Amino acid sequence: MNPAKNNPLKKFLHDCSFLSVCFPVYLLGLLPLQVANGTIGKMLYFLSYRVFRYRYSVVLQNLSRALPTKSYTEIQQISKDFYRHLSAMVVETTKLFSISRNELRKKVTLSNVEMVLEYYQQNRSIIAVLGHYGNWEYLNILPSYLPFNVNAIYKPLSNPIMGKLIQHIRTRFGMRLIPANQALRYLLKQKGQPQMSIFIADQFPGINEDTKFDFLHQSTNMFNGAEKLSIATDAVVVYIDMKRKPNSCWEVNFSLITDAARETRDHQITRSFADKLQETIKEHPAYWLWSHKRWKIA
Repeated sequence: MNPAKNNPLKKFLHDCSFLSVCFPVYLLGLLPLQVANGTIGKMLYFLSYRVFRYRYSVVLQNLSRALPTKSYTEIQQISKDFYRHLSAMVVETTKLFSISRNELRKKVTLSNVEMVLEYYQQNRSIIAVLGHYGNWEYLNILPSYLPFNVNAIYKPLSNPIMGKLIQHIRTRFGMRLIPANQALRYLLKQKGQPQMSIFIADQFPGINEDTKFDFLHQSTNMFNGAEKLSIATDAVVVYIDMKRKPNSCWEVNFSLITDAARETRDHQITRSFADKLQETIKEHPAYWLWSHKRWKIA
């Protein structure tokens, strides 16, 4: 809940703070993407990797443990590529404040979307799971491609300014945001109205989560919220994979995990997601969020 909601002065100060951040970001987003990547992107890479070494020890430790067959030279190269990707992703996300619908559609292509549309024709809702891989913020364009509602299930940020910025980006083209603690109630109320709900499911779930697998050569606690939602709502579960293409473009690929969630064994859906994400990461490791303290309790 926004603490400024019922206080006019706090609301005014909150709105001023939001505009003071949003307006410069919006102006930066007006730069052509190639120019922004060649200037701001390179500067961000230099500052994050060369100067401030942003979470550098976390990145190296995560890479070394997750990819034990890689040499130290290879790990260093992947880390550099990760910081380049992270810098480019910041620039791309900044562009989302001002990019037009048609321009963004040129940046995002869909693969195997026929499968998704077939389940829609069957009046089936879909839970789409993915990791912090590629540029997941580009998925805000999905409502422009699909003939049904698209939701993003999320955990509200503690910083209200950042939360409002992210909300603005994700809802510009029709995506609905649903807080994770309200997702089940919302989807049950929407029964009979086929839609897609996107769930980023690879973040650290806390020490009380009992779903644990070997993931990237480490014992890893995993969220199983998507699995619980799919079983409760009898939804189809698909995996989203993103592949980088030239000129800051991304290909979004859908692959089936299960269309019979209620017939699966305990943790089977979560395990299938973890396996698919692991293969995605191994194919092009630089595009995963290695700076996240994913195994901090291990």
